[in-house]
Amino acid sequence: MQVLKEHRERQQKLLPLFSPELRATRMAFAKGIWDLFLVFTVVFWVSISFLYGAGYDTMRHIKEATLIFRNFDNSQTAQDLSSAIITAFKDPAVPLLKDYTGSDSYQSIDAIKDAVWRGDAWGAIYVNDGFGERLERALAQGADYDPKSAVTVVTEESRHYFKVMMVNKGAQTALSELEGVFAQQVFAQLASAEGANTTSIIENANSAALVTPYSYTIDNIAPYHFDMSMYILSVTLSLCMVVGSFIPSNMWKSIEEPFFKQVRIPQIIALRAFINIVWAMFICVQATGIVFVFHGPTWSPTVGDFFAIFAIFLLNTLAFTFFIDCMQNWVHPRFLLGGYFTTLFVNISAAIFGAELNNHFFRIYYALPFHSSGLMLRTLLTDGSYNKLDFAIPINILWSLFWWTISSFLIARKARLVYAGKMLMSNVPPPQPQPQPQPTAAAQEKSAPHTELQSASHESEYASSTTGSPGSTPSGSHTDISSRMDQQRDRRRTESEVSDIEIEDM
Repeated sequence: MQVLKEHRERQQKLLPLFSPELRATRMAFAKGIWDLFLVFTVVFWVSISFLYGAGYDTMRHIKEATLIFRNFDNSQTAQDLSSAIITAFKDPAVPLLKDYTGSDSYQSIDAIKDAVWRGDAWGAIYVNDGFGERLERALAQGADYDPKSAVTVVTEESRHYFKVMMVNKGAQTALSELEGVFAQQVFAQLASAEGANTTSIIENANSAALVTPYSYTIDNIAPYHFDMSMYILSVTLSLCMVVGSFIPSNMWKSIEEPFFKQVRIPQIIALRAFINIVWAMFICVQATGIVFVFHGPTWSPTVGDFFAIFAIFLLNTLAFTFFIDCMQNWVHPRFLLGGYFTTLFVNISAAIFGAELNNHFFRIYYALPFHSSGLMLRTLLTDGSYNKLDFAIPINILWSLFWWTISSFLIARKARLVYAGKMLMSNVPPPQPQPQPQPTAAAQEKSAPHTELQSASHESEYASSTTGSPGSTPSGSHTDISSRMDQQRDRRRTESEVSDIEIEDM
């Protein structure tokens, strides 16, 4: 019962939520909720805009995807097919086709494949040598004929999986729609020949060549490990970014103020950079090991691949580590978490959707670390195709150096403010006044004789001061007594301070 009674008494002392005394607290709480609402609303719309805007309606820019075309067959049938293909690719919904037939460029199939491999073109279409002669024999003599040997489509998925799929779909759709049209054109030419009739044409021709005089074969020179790459881009890079950059940056919050007051600023900057780099290396080694364990059957990594992936992870993590350092020394803590999420979502959308064939605003993805890391990973997973390492590596290095330089200036500025007493770290409570230490028993016993002697001397001085001389007047003796009492009080105060200092030294 006593416990319940005490509980009721405590409850009676508490205030209701809408009590007038809590008005200031309620207003502060409402303001904090409103600030969070604004911050995360901005984060939501920025993230959604980048995630959807980067991949929205890229068909509007499909003509920016270039395909190489060349006819290696000089027959009239091949020339007719080439004219039909070039006409079909004038459609605004298909990639841009550039005809190099008769040009000094791309005179061999190997040269065409090499151009696609390097990324000079999104793909290539060429008419195989001997196509016209094989088709004519099949139509006139019924010889064996494979329609897919007529045209070859060269593609590579490493440039960007989603965008290459779209380009390939446009090209294949145009070629597929042309098959029926070209079949009608070939049959009309056979029927217009002198002495030809439908019955004789059907009896003599190979049925496959007559129904489908041409088709195409796809030659994917750089198969893309889509599952593996998406796993690395969307999961591993994100975790390396979060764990590798957020944790050391938050760790510094608890130790930077004492360092600011006791260590030189250049040494603080160097130590902070060293810890960030070591921590990033530690995290990236583990992430690389996880990737190798779960690499799957579609990819057989080597020792060189291990160090390459580790280097990609490390560059990406360092770029974000020093960026987060800048945010923590620059941005208000209320907006820090929003900045984290926005940065993460924008970079993930850059890695997944890429920068090519996007709206021109989203070409800023070329300057983001995740996009550069994605280019390096695609080059690695496809054994070197679409090699943009000379572009991607400097981007991440420049990001790291740029943010490290800015963070160094910000750290130095904060250190000067803390040292001058103009700034107190929000996470470190202000120093509390320390209570005076109580003297120990031994110190009291040691100081006791000294105190007794002092009191005795004070009493004797006071007694002598109160005994006036025979010739002194009452007023004069009263003045002398008052002055002497003031002197004694001053002397006692000084001796008390000295004794306190001696006790503290003991």
